[in-house]
Amino acid sequence: MKAAVLRELPAERLHIAEVPEPERPPGSVEVAISACGICGTDLHIMGGTSYRPELPFVLGHEPVGTVVSVSPGADPALVGRRVAAAIFVGCGRCAACQAGDERLCEHGARVTGVLGLWGGFAERLSLAADHVVEVPAGLTDVAAAGLVDAGPTAHNAARVALAGLPRSGSFVVAGAGPVGLVLAELLAAEGVDPVLVEPNPLRRTVAADRGLRAVASLEETGPPADVLIDCAGVAGAIAAMLARIASHGLYLSVGYAAVPELDLAIVARRELTIRGIRSGTRADLARVLQLAADGTIRPPDCQTWDLADINDALAELRGGRLAGKAVITVAAGQAG
Repeated sequence: MKAAVLRELPAERLHIAEVPEPERPPGSVEVAISACGICGTDLHIMGGTSYRPELPFVLGHEPVGTVVSVSPGADPALVGRRVAAAIFVGCGRCAACQAGDERLCEHGARVTGVLGLWGGFAERLSLAADHVVEVPAGLTDVAAAGLVDAGPTAHNAARVALAGLPRSGSFVVAGAGPVGLVLAELLAAEGVDPVLVEPNPLRRTVAADRGLRAVASLEETGPPADVLIDCAGVAGAIAAMLARIASHGLYLSVGYAAVPELDLAIVARRELTIRGIRSGTRADLARVLQLAADGTIRPPDCQTWDLADINDALAELRGGRLAGKAVITVAAGQAG
């Protein structure tokens, strides 16, 4: 089968090559990939600044496709269904895994298309049957691929941000990329009027077209916020973000970065809470796909490239010339 292969780190390009068909252990399904989103994490991995998978490796942690076969132990009724992937695979034994939260596996979760398990920049993909989520009929494969990672991450962040807080509180979302936009729409659906901070004018335009408030800088957000959700992960801006949060406020780290020096005095003096968000659960993915299918939220705007042209898509993302989501289309089907 054809795949876009990562052969070296750091890397500017992926190599289109023939690779072996995926193994199909018991309890797994084989998925014919139709669409797979590109995430900023893919760029960070290629740049050598994030996860370091064993090479050669196939990236792509936002896959959508159709189940074409099942191995023993998997439900044959899955064949023919359109599915997306819950990508975290834990040890199955630790307290987090036993509680159903493999994202936080104490021994380090493998992540499909990121670390340990090949991903969806390929024609076929093997997934554990209990890690697939059916795509609702109201979503195309491309739209679903645009939500596989951004959607559950945003849904998890929205749930945490709203827990115990009045809807009348002030909310700021830093970053109007796919995660930030979906998050802002989820908050708006709950009666919240968030302010998006986004220096990229292309992304501000997209936000405005969706009826969301978007400004270019933190200074334009008004009084200190009760909740600031950082989807940007820009190291140089984190201190300024903390300074824009009201006393007893919440800073949610969704996009993260290494900060060499950070004065936490503001955290103590205002009694702030800092909380991290690591993607979302399978339930988050299922819920956000349904919300998009129902029209409660809108998927990110998606631009598509064929698998053979994946390096053109990567170049557009690196250059900041894409306001929405880049999605690679791999197979014929409902990928429109």
